[in-house]
Amino acid sequence: MSSEISIRVSNVSKCYQIYERPHHRLLQSIFRRKKYFRDFWALRDVSLEVKRGEVLGIIGRNGAGKSTLLQAICGTATPTSGTIEVSGRVAALLELGAGFNPEFTGRENAFLNAAILGMTQSEIAARFDDIVAFAELAAFIDEPVKTYSSGMFVRLAFAVAIHVSPEILIIDEALSVGDLAFRNKCLERIQKLVADGVTILFVTHDISTLQLLCSRVLWLDHGHVKAVGDPIRVSQDYYADMLGQNAPKAKDEPILIQQETGKAVFTDVKISGGTDGEFAPGQTLDINFTLLAKQDLGPVVFNISIYRSDGDWVIGQTSRDDGKYWKAAKAGETLSGAVRLAPLSLAPGEYRVAVGACSADYTLCYALTDLTLRFAVRAPYPTWGKFIHPCEWISYDG
Repeated sequence: MSSEISIRVSNVSKCYQIYERPHHRLLQSIFRRKKYFRDFWALRDVSLEVKRGEVLGIIGRNGAGKSTLLQAICGTATPTSGTIEVSGRVAALLELGAGFNPEFTGRENAFLNAAILGMTQSEIAARFDDIVAFAELAAFIDEPVKTYSSGMFVRLAFAVAIHVSPEILIIDEALSVGDLAFRNKCLERIQKLVADGVTILFVTHDISTLQLLCSRVLWLDHGHVKAVGDPIRVSQDYYADMLGQNAPKAKDEPILIQQETGKAVFTDVKISGGTDGEFAPGQTLDINFTLLAKQDLGPVVFNISIYRSDGDWVIGQTSRDDGKYWKAAKAGETLSGAVRLAPLSLAPGEYRVAVGACSADYTLCYALTDLTLRFAVRAPYPTWGKFIHPCEWISYDG
């Protein structure tokens, strides 16, 4: 394996045997020809290379295989097939309290945990004061860890892990337990470790941290690699998928579905701008429409509704809000127009659009489409919230 590579995962799969009832394990050991379990594939043909000094974020829904992959890399789980090569000392925080004896004190557990990670007693003793200082547990270091809170567990475990001179540091959701001040302290230390060439594998559901901290992000879905690459792009794709996993994607060809009113019908509705149905904040998005009158209509007001893929109604506006009315139309005549969103201020996500037409006083609905138009928003920078509102930052400091 190249000296530039810390971890190489080659076609790794991991299958667990799931027994519905405890006694089925005994029956399986006696009657080997009959199957009393079902196979659960936690990982399926996963391949990955992680370079030295790289920060790899790993995301996915619960049960996607994230923890199984980390356990396989650490050697605490054996792959059913495939190979894993690891170069360097590994320090891992795989789960809260893992490797700690609840009856031992914090001091005893620190020595035990560091010894498991390959340090000698003299090395541990030389760094013990630094471990305690970083964990901020001087007042509790000689108390049994069974009396510790979850946050205190994390403080001690993380402090030990970063002081054993790891070449590879693996963190599985551990930082989500600590308070904000300690989390900041950990992230600052992680940045220093990376600068020193330490490889970091980082599992979290915190999309913000992933976008800011990682050099690449791996997205696991039902044990498969769904995507790996730029942390901002992959994180935003994952977030959009989390909002509406079964929602059709913007690039899919939409079918215009609308309700029958007998008064009018949309003959054409489409979105223009962007690239393949995808937009960046600040771009211009046009929703173009053509309405065919089936009966004589009075003055017409058009309206739009935009929903996020999780069903959240984010925009509902009418042309009357802007003082805009279309003229009355005779049966068989058409009215055309567009609504322009400029600059587009929606945060990254998948969106669906419905277009409607009604009377000037809103009482009569002339035509209404279902949420069949779709578009996506992605940003080239980390984002938060539902909107990226146009704003001006003003400094009063000169």
